[in-house]
Amino acid sequence: MKRTTSAILFAALSGTLAGPPASAQTTDFPDYDPYAADDVSAVSWRGDIGLVLLAGDTPDGGLDLLADIELGVDFETFTETGRRWGVVLTGHAERDLYGDQSGGRVGTCPPRIGDCATIGLAGTTAAPIAPDSGLYSAGAGSEDRSRAMISDGYVYTDTGWGELRLGYGAGAARLDPVGGPSAARLVRPDGGHLQAAGPAMARTETPHSGHDPKLVFRSIALGQASSVGTVRAALSFTPEVSQCGIDYCPRLTGPAGQSGAINRDVTEISITYSVRRGEHEWSMSTSASQAGRVEGAVGFVPVSGQDVGLSWRWNDWRAGGRWRRSNNGVDSDGDLEAWSASVGLEQGAWLTAMEFAAFSDDFIHADGRTWQAATSRLVGDSGLVAFGIQSAVTHEPVIEPAGRVQQATRTLTGFVELGWRF
Repeated sequence: MKRTTSAILFAALSGTLAGPPASAQTTDFPDYDPYAADDVSAVSWRGDIGLVLLAGDTPDGGLDLLADIELGVDFETFTETGRRWGVVLTGHAERDLYGDQSGGRVGTCPPRIGDCATIGLAGTTAAPIAPDSGLYSAGAGSEDRSRAMISDGYVYTDTGWGELRLGYGAGAARLDPVGGPSAARLVRPDGGHLQAAGPAMARTETPHSGHDPKLVFRSIALGQASSVGTVRAALSFTPEVSQCGIDYCPRLTGPAGQSGAINRDVTEISITYSVRRGEHEWSMSTSASQAGRVEGAVGFVPVSGQDVGLSWRWNDWRAGGRWRRSNNGVDSDGDLEAWSASVGLEQGAWLTAMEFAAFSDDFIHADGRTWQAATSRLVGDSGLVAFGIQSAVTHEPVIEPAGRVQQATRTLTGFVELGWRF
């Protein structure tokens, strides 16, 4: 099993990256000639199962067991004329460290007190939820740590120039993001499926289109990797983003009546470029996202943002980083910014990585940074064992008699991750 540049092949998201190939130029075709019969079809099953054992500064102050399971089925058909179309269905379930899918409660800073985050007309007392980060600074958070949903459910067809998708799934910004290596599949400082430290964590992939029904076009890779390089583009349109996914949960009302927003008419575009020069491999990705309308209290605006990623590989060494910025869906000076970087060494079946990620939410007045040192080993063709430590510090807004202050919350956890893919 070969690891990818952004993490490891074992870590690929089933619905987003392990879906059907993007074009007829792929080599992952069945061993038959599609022109030899009227129609040729195939059904395949896939799954990713992971368990994480945490110890250290957990909410309960002891050991905690987390889980993440993805199961999917793909149906693919080649027509008499050689056209490819199919259906992808993926279910995702997990038990995480905290109840909120993204963001969550940080600090104690009620609206209309000092410069605490405030939204709506005068007299509104509901604490706002930052539409992008998902953070809020007043009111109780969600206590339901377990969740399950259909993360992908779409039909697709090969147009010759790329793949056209219609249905539930990731938007253009999350199809081909480039970044640094990560030793573990589920526990990462930047956008890990499972959280090992505080509720506020950095996410450098733009999530604005969620997993709601959308139209997506993802082109084939044009060019030659060893000369001019290859370019791939993607475009998506999502009429409404209102359904909670595993890692992103837009909502009008929070668990304790907090005020949120729903974005509509979200357009995303992304471009990925890769080139190989001798023993050096470089990749870069960039994306932009813009909503057309927003539903919510006065002060929320259509969310918009952009991100950039870079990766490099030379022999057994690999490194990379990502950066993202958005308006956080608010009209005040409340931008959200996140960035990450990592370096790793791959030796046979082992990958060891040092990883860093940070974020800053100017609307909620929260920021944080996370360090992780981890190593992993591939076991056969399907297994993974990873272990490491993660250290995080989050600065949260707290109201005191003298005004708002930033209170630091520090956590240190050790983890063991077991994974199996089929």
